[in-house]
Amino acid sequence: MRPCQVDPFCPEREGCAAGAVKQPKTPAWLVLIGGLAGAVGLLVYMTDRDAASAMLFPTIAALDVGPVFGSVGPWLPSFVHPFAFSLFTAAAMLPRASPAYGACGAWWAVNVVFEVAQHAQFSRYIAASLQLIIGPTWLTQALSNYFLLGTFDVGDIAAATAAALAAAAVLYLIHLLEARHAH
Repeated sequence: MRPCQVDPFCPEREGCAAGAVKQPKTPAWLVLIGGLAGAVGLLVYMTDRDAASAMLFPTIAALDVGPVFGSVGPWLPSFVHPFAFSLFTAAAMLPRASPAYGACGAWWAVNVVFEVAQHAQFSRYIAASLQLIIGPTWLTQALSNYFLLGTFDVGDIAAATAAALAAAAVLYLIHLLEARHAH
């Protein structure tokens, strides 16, 4: 095991006492990586998506130069969402001896459920059930519109699966770094 001062991968190497070993700031790294991924996802909506389909903000005309993200653009948000939110959730959890892989599985499941709910065989039933059980609120209307107007795509499920695995890999690598820097 090397001391922080000579380890170029140690995020805490400045200020370490000679021979001291410090823990990396895991939550900060997870939030940073998740935030960068989220920024890429926002760029997809600002550049590659039709303004009519963006619920929160329109396409920025200055960035409307055609599909910036090419063939991965349609599935990139389906990758970014479970990837970034898995890392954010893991960062918010109490420190543990093992990585928070459950966060990856949970966000994968949320994304798959929302994707399957857009399938023509389920969307009308789910939208009607929401209105019946919860009632006509802005939230049930927004969810109903999401399910009824959305398009089921197995590529989105594949992207969410790849994202959950990638987030688990990031958690594993950071866990290895922590173990390497532990006393």
